[in-house]
Amino acid sequence: MNGGVRTPQPTVILYGGGVSLACDQSGEVRAEEAHGLFAGDTRVLSTYRIEINGSRWRLLGRSRLGHGTARWEFQNPQLRDPVGDIEEGMLLFSLRRRVDEALHDDLAIQAFTPRRVRLRLTLQLDADFADIFEVKSESLPPRMAALRIPNPQGMTLRYKRDGFRRGLQAHFVPSGPPPTIVGSRVLFDVELPPGATWTCCVEAVPEIGDRAIQLTHDLHEPEPDPLTETGTLTIRADPLLEHAFNRGQADLHALGIPQCGHPRFIAAGAPWFLTLFGRDTLTTALMAGIDGSWTAEGALAALGRWQGTQRDDFRDEEPGKIAHELRQGELTHRGILPYSPYYGTHDAPALYCLALWQAWRWTGKRNLLDAHLDTAHQALQWCDEYGDRDRDGFQEYATRSPKGYRNQGWKDAGDAVVHGDGTLAEPPLATIELQGYLYAARLAMAELLMAQGLADEAARMQAAAVHLQRMVEERFWMPEQRYYAFALDRDKRLVESIASNPGHLLWSGLPTTERAAAVARRLLASDMFSGWGVRSLSSANPAYNPLSYQLGSVWPHDTAIAAAGMWRYGLREEASVLLRAILEAARAFEDDRLPELFCGLDRACGFPVPYAKANSPQAWAAAVPLLAAQLFLGLLPDAPRQRCLPWLPAWLSRLEVRGIAIGDMRLDIALVRHDDGTEIETLDTTGMEVIHGITEAPLWGAPLPMLPAQSTNTA
Repeated sequence: MNGGVRTPQPTVILYGGGVSLACDQSGEVRAEEAHGLFAGDTRVLSTYRIEINGSRWRLLGRSRLGHGTARWEFQNPQLRDPVGDIEEGMLLFSLRRRVDEALHDDLAIQAFTPRRVRLRLTLQLDADFADIFEVKSESLPPRMAALRIPNPQGMTLRYKRDGFRRGLQAHFVPSGPPPTIVGSRVLFDVELPPGATWTCCVEAVPEIGDRAIQLTHDLHEPEPDPLTETGTLTIRADPLLEHAFNRGQADLHALGIPQCGHPRFIAAGAPWFLTLFGRDTLTTALMAGIDGSWTAEGALAALGRWQGTQRDDFRDEEPGKIAHELRQGELTHRGILPYSPYYGTHDAPALYCLALWQAWRWTGKRNLLDAHLDTAHQALQWCDEYGDRDRDGFQEYATRSPKGYRNQGWKDAGDAVVHGDGTLAEPPLATIELQGYLYAARLAMAELLMAQGLADEAARMQAAAVHLQRMVEERFWMPEQRYYAFALDRDKRLVESIASNPGHLLWSGLPTTERAAAVARRLLASDMFSGWGVRSLSSANPAYNPLSYQLGSVWPHDTAIAAAGMWRYGLREEASVLLRAILEAARAFEDDRLPELFCGLDRACGFPVPYAKANSPQAWAAAVPLLAAQLFLGLLPDAPRQRCLPWLPAWLSRLEVRGIAIGDMRLDIALVRHDDGTEIETLDTTGMEVIHGITEAPLWGAPLPMLPAQSTNTA
């Protein structure tokens, strides 16, 4: 471990009700930073600073009270008022903040002075109404049409252009005289006798279009537990797993976005991705199935509505393609950016099929197949007709949009795919994990087709999967390096760099057992394994940069997927090394929360170093400990009959999970680790059969916790 060090993210992120806030450690929002209150993909609050008699308060401490609530305590610096000096530390300033559909601050100044003091508290509040992509890219053109309108309750900030409208209604309720508003400054004149307290409520409510958001909660109240209504899953285990599991589960539920008539879908993360994301939403559902079928069912319904119907090169849309990203900001509204929605993800169609397969496995609901099987059919048809651009049998991507993503696998940064010499690989690119996803999707669809009585079509789908498997083994394997290539480039050359992507190939079950073991060993080598997780790119590559987005950083979900891949091949000791490392990283971060990614520096530096602009929370990072728990349980859903092949590593002595939903049934299970293996201590079921007792059998070759397997795949 790291000696008890807790590492905060550089930015404090609060969110709730589709609104997110990014501020600094003192609670300030600064327009020149990647800060702001974001609603409708717009920064509706870009500046929020509080001063006392022209000076900044001095921060004493901060605490988080939930995903949308935090509290700060400050004291005054040396000040003067008309009577004389006010010594440092004579005033306590408290700020309690909650973000849920709006921003609500409760301010309080308590005087411990020997005399009456006169103070001026200045709140600077402004909005630039920048599109969220402008904030992320730090490209902020001025918006001259923004208006500030004082009113008796406070002030309204508004922006209108070409039918696009955003605003912010700010209300102030002080315990003393009302404030004076001068431009973007709100001035409160405060007189406090010894021992007295001044208070003020500040409420900032976003306007989307012509209307302000209608608040459904009293923001003075503590925020509700996101698990209160839907969370029935409980865990007891070593704190290393239990704390991360509870945090991840709470974050997943808090990231849930309601949709009419269907379960919630999981937004990708806060503050940048509090919206529907094809790849992220589906991958999270595949990782977090133990928390319930809502994760997959919500994703299937939300993304099915946006399935592509035409060819639109600006948005990279094609018939059958699953959407990548849906936005509401000004640049999208005006057609400058293509996110209405944008379809530039190559893996979402296959992942959609896998999410449907997983929902079927967890529930056995035929109505799911009735509702979504046609969408999955069209998604696989897209893979054949459009995903294979040159008809060579492999999936390869290249954007047709002038605003499209250069890379359209999960590593979607423009510089993410590099050759062994560090130079950029040119698209169209066939990355290795795309082939694995399609292989698994075809096997999944074969099972679903069999469930529908379509045996001949299922056999053809399975045969297509086996054919792709053989092609990948022949074309991507690098015998000298005992590893799979990152990709094929535009000229069908191997991209021979050592990257983390082959870990996803293990997850899909495509490699032979011998090659899977070789990949596992390579992922655990010192150039790939930082001690906290798997680096996205080998530290031996000339392009390696541990501070970058995807050229050597550690992504928790990437590490967990590699561990799940090792697990399915019976490489549980190797998998447990990765799972322990990433759970220890969670323990080292504030609130036991795994961020989207962190820097790929070696563990010898003492703590996992945050990545500056990471989403925290982020959906598939939050799902990591849930996937870990399912792997330890060895739970293989197949409603209504289950398989349970548990195994605990030496560092996890006990694991108990209660309330696992499988169809309309429930499973409670407790495991204990002994010197001679893992024992099922208790197993309580309602209305289901659970096959167990084979604790040392490898998972490879069986229906697995995540993806289907082809039983004929032998070494």
